[in-house]
Amino acid sequence: MRGAEGEDRGSRAGPLPGWLLTLTLALAALSLLPPPSLLAAEDQKAVLAFAVNESEKEDLIVWIREDDILVRVTDLQSAGLIGFDGAREMIAGESYVSLRSLAPAFRFALDERDLAVRLTAPASRLKKVRVDLGVDRPQGIEYSKDSSVFANYSFNSSDFRRFSAFGELGWSYRGNLLSSTVFRNEQGSIVRGLSSYTIDQPERLTRWTLGDRFAETGLLGGGGFIGGISVSRNFSLDPYFVRFPRFGLSGAVSTPSTVDVYINGTLVRRERLAPGPFDLQNLPVTAGSGSTRLVVRDAFGQEREITSPYYFSTGVLASGLSDYSYSLGFLRENLATRSADYGRLALLGRHRIGLTDSVTVGGRLEASAELVSGGPSITMRLPFGELEIAAAASRQSASSGTAASAGYAYLGRTVSFGGVVRVQSDRYANTSLPPERDRPKLEMQGTVAFPVTPRINLAAQYVSSTFRDGDRRRAVSLSTSVPITSRANLFVSGGRSRRQDRKWTTDFFAGMSYRIGSRTTGNLSYENRVGGSAVAAEVQSPLLRDNGVAYLVQLRESGGRQEEHARVQYQGPFGRYELGLDRAGNESLTTLNLAGGLVAIGGNVYATRPVQESFALLRVPGLQGIRGFSSNQDVGRTGSGGDLLVTDLLSYYGNRLSIADEDVPIDYAIDRTERVVAPPFRGGALVPFPVRKIRSVTGRVVIQSEGGETVPAFGQLTVEVGGRSIVSPLGRGGDFYLDGVFAGAYPATVEYREGVCRFTLEVAVSNEPFRNLGRVVCSMRTRSAKR
Repeated sequence: MRGAEGEDRGSRAGPLPGWLLTLTLALAALSLLPPPSLLAAEDQKAVLAFAVNESEKEDLIVWIREDDILVRVTDLQSAGLIGFDGAREMIAGESYVSLRSLAPAFRFALDERDLAVRLTAPASRLKKVRVDLGVDRPQGIEYSKDSSVFANYSFNSSDFRRFSAFGELGWSYRGNLLSSTVFRNEQGSIVRGLSSYTIDQPERLTRWTLGDRFAETGLLGGGGFIGGISVSRNFSLDPYFVRFPRFGLSGAVSTPSTVDVYINGTLVRRERLAPGPFDLQNLPVTAGSGSTRLVVRDAFGQEREITSPYYFSTGVLASGLSDYSYSLGFLRENLATRSADYGRLALLGRHRIGLTDSVTVGGRLEASAELVSGGPSITMRLPFGELEIAAAASRQSASSGTAASAGYAYLGRTVSFGGVVRVQSDRYANTSLPPERDRPKLEMQGTVAFPVTPRINLAAQYVSSTFRDGDRRRAVSLSTSVPITSRANLFVSGGRSRRQDRKWTTDFFAGMSYRIGSRTTGNLSYENRVGGSAVAAEVQSPLLRDNGVAYLVQLRESGGRQEEHARVQYQGPFGRYELGLDRAGNESLTTLNLAGGLVAIGGNVYATRPVQESFALLRVPGLQGIRGFSSNQDVGRTGSGGDLLVTDLLSYYGNRLSIADEDVPIDYAIDRTERVVAPPFRGGALVPFPVRKIRSVTGRVVIQSEGGETVPAFGQLTVEVGGRSIVSPLGRGGDFYLDGVFAGAYPATVEYREGVCRFTLEVAVSNEPFRNLGRVVCSMRTRSAKR
């Protein structure tokens, strides 16, 4: 080795000349000195606390020069200061600014006792603080794309002689859904319903549908079931996305402050504000007219108010946002009787674009071999209300037609009113309205609602329709609801109507509802119409989300004819079951309905109620009887395998799913008890809550080296388990005791008088809560544990 070292030194360059070495050392020493501008004796480098308008910021590295302080420009910018210049100089390659040179806009003071510099700045020189008051996307939300299958079934019987059935099958794969329905009617025919493959793109708010889908084109348009390809903007793919124009308020504060946000007199949020301009975005205002009030309280307790009226519309889109739907395929015109009733090829499309936050324009188009129908539309948010106008033209075969519509609505706190006027020519047509069909050539409707007293509201409505083939209908009505007690409400309505040349007739209805218990309601009603009068009494208890029984009993007398209706339902974990009896005069009908579902997820199949929404499987491996919760509501307990199926979840929404940690046995450890999960459209999410059985282990460790074995008496053993360190002192014979160790292999370290030895401690799987590992070897040569 010496020879090698000598050879290595001989291969290097020779020593530097003396004068060159001296010059190099001198230049290095000069480079360590501060710049000439800081060589003055009064300049001092310091680390100081920093506050802007009494708001604490990050500590600063500054230079103190007599009655001035030099601060890095980047530090002031990070503290939220904007629009400042001042005298600047470079120190150690960084730009510093003199605080004294920022006067008079900025003022500063050095607090020598607290070692802090306090800066006072006008609000206009502080960065604007933006606060979003909308519904926040939950932290840690997990978007699931787990594979799952569901099957729904329904069986119906009439008088136990006629039978029908319905079935639905769906497969969710990578967030997309393949589904189909089938039903059997009472005549024994089996008919396929709707079949489709749905592809969701939540990041683009876009849904593609291959197969059957109901398509429509909106105002003045038609619609129908179509088999083909469809693409549409679907805002439900991101429930946290705001498609309407956001409503916000701005202001400024010069000190740390709090702001209380009131909407129509109700406190909805309280936020802390840093000094400077602020912009409160996406206030949770209600639709229609209202007022907002901000109460700003500064650091000295002074208050000021900012009041602003608003009119919030849900009919317009935010500026630059689009809403659309396009479907190309074959219309299904006999869906109830035929499995492959595909007819003429058709295109149905609509598109709306928010030009501004107050104006949204759009258009629609329907086209087939014989029909072309379409036209533009515009929706405007006015200072008081919302106006929507649409026009259309059509041509089918040799017939042409036009149509137009105008509607206005105002929703206020004291009064609401609106009206619609719609006209159609004799031969106007769309997908669901052929030219030969009768239609109202002129329709008019107007409504107004206002409170008579703080507890009583009155609503009035007028409707008039003039049909092409001669019929004319007019009706006017008044209705009101009156709370009698905290449990009873009275509803009364009356009106006059007339059809063509007939006389005016009077309709009247009065009903009272009374809440008997937490779930049961009783109702009494009387009505007088053209066909005669009727009196009815009923008691009902509806189904809730939980398992239980619901029922309805109704007695009705009309024109000397008595009717009895009774329903009883049971909702259990595996389905819903209903038995009904209807009797009118000498006729009676008994109905029976059985409905349920099956779900396959996580390698198992589970019976459940019919699957209408998304679902999740809570899995606590091996632990039975653990309570599960959805949005803090108890939804059941895990079965023998530790699984619990949770249904009726919202797709793409952050559903809070949790388990009761107090139900987990004390000898088990669990890392987390709550998760926020967003399942796909009508799909499932596998939500595991891994648990590990806690075990105590003992043993005796020895150190093995080239010199033989050594007992690390009175040393220390440290084992890394699940991101935490478990420490045990070692006895005279190297004995150790570890609590909270699970089966597995873990890094371990022995520290003792002669040194440190690292190895891997292996704990075998065992059901015993206490395990003696016996002799454990830490080898200084192989660094592995041997027993």
